[in-house]
This record gives sequence, structure tokens and C-alpha cells, in this order.
Amino acid sequence: MMIRALRLCVYPVVLALVAWMGNVPAVAQSSDVEIGAEVAKQVAEEIGLYEAPAPTEYIQAIGARQVRNLEDNPYTFEFHIVDQSEPNAFAVPGGWVYISRGLLVLANNEDELAGVIGHEITHVTERHSAQRQKRGVLSGILQIPGSIVGAVVNDDLGALINAPINAVGQISLASYSRGQEKEADRLGMRLAARSGYEPTALANILASLEQDGEMRSGESRTSSFSDSHPTTPDRVSDIHKEAEKIQRIAQAPIAADQRAFLDKLDGLWYDVNPAQGIFKGDRFYHPDMGFTVTFPAGWNTLNTPGYVAAYTDEQKAIALLGVAGNEEPSVYAKQFVERLREEHKASPLQDRAVDSGAWSGHYVTLEESAKRGGEPSYLHYLWARMQGTTYQLVAAGANRYRSALRATALSLRPLKESDWDAIAGLRVRVVEARQDENLAQLGERTGNHWLPAYTALINDLPEHQTLEAGTLVKIARQEKYRPGK
Repeated sequence: MMIRALRLCVYPVVLALVAWMGNVPAVAQSSDVEIGAEVAKQVAEEIGLYEAPAPTEYIQAIGARQVRNLEDNPYTFEFHIVDQSEPNAFAVPGGWVYISRGLLVLANNEDELAGVIGHEITHVTERHSAQRQKRGVLSGILQIPGSIVGAVVNDDLGALINAPINAVGQISLASYSRGQEKEADRLGMRLAARSGYEPTALANILASLEQDGEMRSGESRTSSFSDSHPTTPDRVSDIHKEAEKIQRIAQAPIAADQRAFLDKLDGLWYDVNPAQGIFKGDRFYHPDMGFTVTFPAGWNTLNTPGYVAAYTDEQKAIALLGVAGNEEPSVYAKQFVERLREEHKASPLQDRAVDSGAWSGHYVTLEESAKRGGEPSYLHYLWARMQGTTYQLVAAGANRYRSALRATALSLRPLKESDWDAIAGLRVRVVEARQDENLAQLGERTGNHWLPAYTALINDLPEHQTLEAGTLVKIARQEKYRPGK
């Protein structure tokens, strides 16, 4: 969840891209850029960009080097790290290329990153057809009872509530065809080789991605590189055969050596990025914004760059918190009540100022009686002014959730000193092995969260072999989060 005004409507975008071989006509180029800009905006708002200068500048430099070696390029490329823990990479029309922080963690040298980036650049330049649309996160349609309450929620939350739920925090790219993947491999490898990189490195990271997926199979996962880039049993073999035809142009890497490469990755958050806020059970902490809120026990939770939310299994109640803006709470409340009366001919049950001791604010509630044997419904809107920011909580659902929704609203408060101990996560660190130490021993000594088998995969090392003194090893260590560090 980022610091920005609460956006209460999420609209789906379905991009039908037409395959076009050869030079890109000006009209098509303009269309690609227009479509890509909209998708890029959605990526930033719904997944989020990972703000870390060293790795970001690094992938930008790798991408820029390859763009300079394109034979024909009608686009202005941008390269970003997407704030996603799963190993992933994707491109959108017009030149936006994204690498997840999870893929950065998995990479073991610059050549591997260059192989993936070259592959994605090729998907852009060849205008491979794909339908990019947002994937549903909530599995159905929220059934908020009450014609007025349902309508009000629909007005404010749009597709998030009453339409088939569209992506919030996840963007899924439809799979490319085998032919498109093969072409992106072939042309991407040639581009990487012209830029000084080992073309077979693409096969290496594809193999690592496959193993990573197998090791993660028992864990919950969102989208990953393999979802939109399907592998085939002979794909790695094809890459090696193709590489035999390619002449690599010698050029020094951007990172001078392995230590310089790993320095770019040191400090990456591995799983959840605490800067975007984290859940500990039902309590949500946002360290950069300085607040915490507790959602009803057992509800499903969702955290995006724009807001944090919780909803019931049967999808008959939701509580969503975001930033309203800089106005006083009474201003937002007055506008809402006027709209309630004008558009729905309804008067609130309560419309008053409130002070929790932690914040001053204004809340509006609406109760709607059941019709035709249905269930009564309840709506609770709160605007809370805290530490110079006005937050907005939208809580609505069946009347039986009234106390839970109200409790969520009243749980909002600034962080206390005692809260900071709960704000932590797994962070990638680079450590040096001791002579004849194996990965299990190194992990125990350094507090490595990863099991030896996964540490071996992440570092492209034999699991049981002893190490030489000074061997650099990526580990994941639990660390407390502090803003700016």
C-alpha cells in the first residue's frame, strides 16, 4: 500500500494485440505506446514498483545496452523492477519491461538477467499478440445485501465489488504461443550476444525457474514467468542448439565481477516487502505511513499499492482502507451525505464527528431493512485524520457483520513503539563461506531461512559439497524493517 489518494474504482483493460512482422507502422507504434502507457500505469498502481536504486539502475543499464544493439527500434524502452516476490518478467506494448524482485534473487549472473531482458525486449519489438487482462483476485461476486447499500458500494468501489472481481494487485499475461516463445528465445539470444552476453545463459535461468516452481509448488503463489511463458520439454535443448549458431561479441559486463553483481542484490526483500505494509495475523501494519488497523478475525486479506482490504469467505462483507487526501474528514463526509441524499434519497443513520483518542474524524453509517425475506444491510464510512493524512475506511455488508465492521474502523491508530518489533521480513544478504563449510552449516551460522536445497538452487551450488573460504552465498535472513533503511 503506497501513500496516495484512495482510488475507489478499478476498471479492467483487455488488450488485444495484433501480431505484426517486420517494421512497425507509425499508426501501430502509436497505438502500442498508448495501450502500453495505460497498462504501465496499472502495473504501478496494482502491483507496485520496487523502489531500490542500485538494482533498478542495474537492470536499466543491462536493458539500455541491448536496446542500443537493436537493428530496428521504433520504441522508447523503460525497465523497472516490479514489487513481486515470485520470479517473473513481462513486457507490455510500447517498450515497458518488468523484472520482479523474485527473479533478481534467482539470477546468478548478469548474463542470465540479460537473457531474460533480451527475451522480453523481443516480445515488444515483434509485437507478439497476447491478451493482457487483469485476473480476478476475489473468486466471485460480492453479494452485499440491500438495494441502497449495494448501490452505494457499487458507486464507490466499482468493479471491485459488484462486477466479476477484476485484478487488484495482480496482472496476468496470457500465454504466448510456442512459436512466439521460440522466436523471442532466438532473437533475444542474438540480441544478448551482440551486447556481450553468453546466449546459453537464458537456458540456465529457465532451468532455475523450473526448479523454483517445483520447490514452491506447496506454497501459495500468484503469477510467475512460467504462467505467461510456457515451457516445453525441448525448449532448453533448442536454446543450446541455437546458441551454437550465434557469435558472441566480447564486451565487459556492467558488474565487474561476481561480488559486484551480488552487491546489486544484497538487501532485496525476498518475500513480503514491509515497505508496502504487512499482515501479522489479522492486524495490518504500514511502517512508512505510520498506522495499524485490525481486520475481523478469519477474513481474507488483500494488500495492494492503493489500499488494504479484507472480505468474508461468502463475500457478503468487505472492509477497505486507503488514503482519501488532505482535506478535513468533515469535508469528505459532507460530500458523501449529499450524494447519498441526492442519488439514493437516503438519510444516514449516523452522521457525526468522532475522536478515538488516536485520531479525529467523521463517520457516516447507513442501515437498510431487509426486503422480501433478505438480510438487513449495514454501511459504515469513516474518514480519520491522523498525522496530517486523512484515511478513508469503507465497510459494508450484511447486518450481522455490523460490530466487526465497526471494530475495524475503531482499531485504526498510529504505530506505537512496541509495534515495530512485529514489522520484519526476509531480506537477501550475501555472506562468505568458511573453509570446508557446507550449505547446511553456513545456514545455521548465518541465520539463513532457506533450506540447504533451496539455497543451492538460488546460488547454483551443489547442495552437499563443501565450500572454499570466501565463496559468496545469497541467504535470506529475518530482519526488522525501518523506513529508509
